[in-house]
Amino acid sequence: MKKRLVALFMVTALLSLSACGKEENVFSDISGNNTPVPVTGDLGEAVTVFDYDMSQYVEVGDYRSMYIDYEPYDLTEEDIDYAYLTFINEYANQVDPANYATDREVHDGDTVSLDYCGTKDGVAFEGGTAEGYLLKIGSGTFIPGFEEGLIGVMPGEEIDLHLTFPEEYHSEELAGQEVVFTCTVNGIVTIDSILATANENRDEGTDPIETEEDLREMCREELIKQVQAYDRENIQAIITQNLSTIVTEKAAFPQELVDAYDALVLKSVQSNADMYGIDAETLLSYYGYTIDSYIAEFSRPQLVNDAALYIIASENNLLQTDEEFEASLQEYAESYGVTVDELLTQLTREEYRVYFLEENTLNFLTDLYAA
Repeated sequence: MKKRLVALFMVTALLSLSACGKEENVFSDISGNNTPVPVTGDLGEAVTVFDYDMSQYVEVGDYRSMYIDYEPYDLTEEDIDYAYLTFINEYANQVDPANYATDREVHDGDTVSLDYCGTKDGVAFEGGTAEGYLLKIGSGTFIPGFEEGLIGVMPGEEIDLHLTFPEEYHSEELAGQEVVFTCTVNGIVTIDSILATANENRDEGTDPIETEEDLREMCREELIKQVQAYDRENIQAIITQNLSTIVTEKAAFPQELVDAYDALVLKSVQSNADMYGIDAETLLSYYGYTIDSYIAEFSRPQLVNDAALYIIASENNLLQTDEEFEASLQEYAESYGVTVDELLTQLTREEYRVYFLEENTLNFLTDLYAA
């Protein structure tokens, strides 16, 4: 999109799901970002799994029949309703207050800009006051009686809502208590103004969103895509975790290959530390590691993992030709708005080749289990 839609949801937060943590990757930073991290110093020529016959060092079991214990998320209409409220409010937040409707009373289903102050025994209570709060009437966001009490109110009119918090309310100080909310509706954010804002964020040449139903359908489609991506990411994480259980090491890896993976882990840690303005030892201490223990824990498993992925790729004709690799490198650079030469200040060509090997082979395996 020309301008990234303002309310694309982070499904993990929106749906309160806990994703399986991905294995640490020497081509990724330790915070979990799956893009290659900048590497400082002379990159030189990297030794990788492409430089040896990996079948001499590892044997891979039946990767087509691994047990994947994962249940895809069941997206409900309630999820979509909640997401849509977030979605439409984000657009409403961008509407110029000068475009609020002020010439009619509030109807059920309207989104209103609201100032309110809640008091108990004449004293304002914590969390009960806001200005310019956007509320969709009928959403059930507030306690019973609040939204219903605003129906029929004219913008600019002040009204006192005498309400009682539910007995099961999460705050013990307010549960079951009688309160007064003094409210002023600043204006009504019309669906036409919201649709206009949404269309401003569309690609040039795409059909405009004409109705609220169209906007809701766009929200539904986006949420479905994100849930599918979320499920796929979890399946891929489980595959990565389980792959080590079906790999047998047949012989010791060449020492220069072991050293290359150790060095890459160290460089990635040092680079991350530089971004935070601290040294590598301090950064790793936040995660409970020393440099030696971090390298010991993540370098060898990554090497074994890459060796296994290389064998699987070889068996399934997934290894890129030079032309395919160069095309992937160019596409990857364009996705970040940089040149290939700028990419190559982060990792060497050989290391990017391994990165694409991992990505392509894990996608292949995920397709097997996500089908």
